[in-house]
Amino acid sequence: MKKLKVLSLILALTLGSLTACGSQEASNSSESSQKETKAASTEDNTIKFAINPGTIRTAINILASELGYYEEEGVNVEFVEAQDATATLTAISTGKSDVDVLGTGIVPDLTFIANGSDLVVFEGTAAEGGAVIAKPENVGTYKDLKNYEGIKAAMVRGESSWVITRAKLVEEGVDVDSIELMEVDSQANVAQAVAKGEADVGFLPTEYAKSFEDIGVDIVTEAGEISPMYVCCRQVTSAKKLEEKRDAFVKYTIANLRAWEYYEDEANHDEIVSILADFSGQTEDYVDEYLFVNRTVLTLDPNESGVITYYNSLEDSGFFDGGTDVDVEDHIDTSVYSEALDTFCLLYTSPSPRDYAASWFGAEGV
Repeated sequence: MKKLKVLSLILALTLGSLTACGSQEASNSSESSQKETKAASTEDNTIKFAINPGTIRTAINILASELGYYEEEGVNVEFVEAQDATATLTAISTGKSDVDVLGTGIVPDLTFIANGSDLVVFEGTAAEGGAVIAKPENVGTYKDLKNYEGIKAAMVRGESSWVITRAKLVEEGVDVDSIELMEVDSQANVAQAVAKGEADVGFLPTEYAKSFEDIGVDIVTEAGEISPMYVCCRQVTSAKKLEEKRDAFVKYTIANLRAWEYYEDEANHDEIVSILADFSGQTEDYVDEYLFVNRTVLTLDPNESGVITYYNSLEDSGFFDGGTDVDVEDHIDTSVYSEALDTFCLLYTSPSPRDYAASWFGAEGV
């Protein structure tokens, strides 16, 4: 009996020990699984936005972050310093985890798409923003597009104001092949070429056009007067990232819409200038002039028809080396913006951004 009791005790202790070990292993396994799930969940809910230090072109995204809207909508948005557009777009299109969205530029985006990248335009950043410059005494002459035949024009390759003006010149029946294009490597050299008489006109972003007026050039016209609301900076990601993080992108866009509404309210003018000056390191005067005096047009609408028009204009001009058989419509996704807009209008009282966007672009734009 004593031996039996001892054996029973040993068996009980052994079973208890095994059960305890099994419980510990199960517990460790459960904790590990929870950590992995949490990490995956955090990654799926994180959007890394490329930003250029010192610039405020992406003002809406900056406001959405600084006003806490991203956090309130339940999406984790991290600002990462952008490299040049080519490096950033390469990282996005190859699926690297260090960046998800580039919100500046349009020509680099469309060039990548033409070359077979899976980049997708899903939201807007800004519209218009380009200008034509000439010597002050020639401004009147070049306000008439008919006078562009046979001139020499300076620009940085792919400058949006030239792309838009060229499309209008074709529409007006001007022989664009008669225009001698002078491609230079910087905005300053565009202005210098015009000031020195090496080029008749130059094409620049509006903020640069204004900054070079003291060297003897003046604005002939802003490209927005030639083609109102033409697409400028767009927000792009990859098709894969958009699919994998769709919920996060919808929340991100809702927060951006809230920031856009805040931006549109004149009562917030001073606060906006202060926030953006602190964030960018620019002076309040610079921010005020850039956004409000010059009235930079900020818009979140992806503007599908505008992107298609811009792409076709680049293609028609022979910009894409070797041509392309890409259907750009396959690289525009308006569904995230549309879903976010509907949700925003249901949750927040405002002059509806849908009505505002529709007044610009019509039904197709939204």
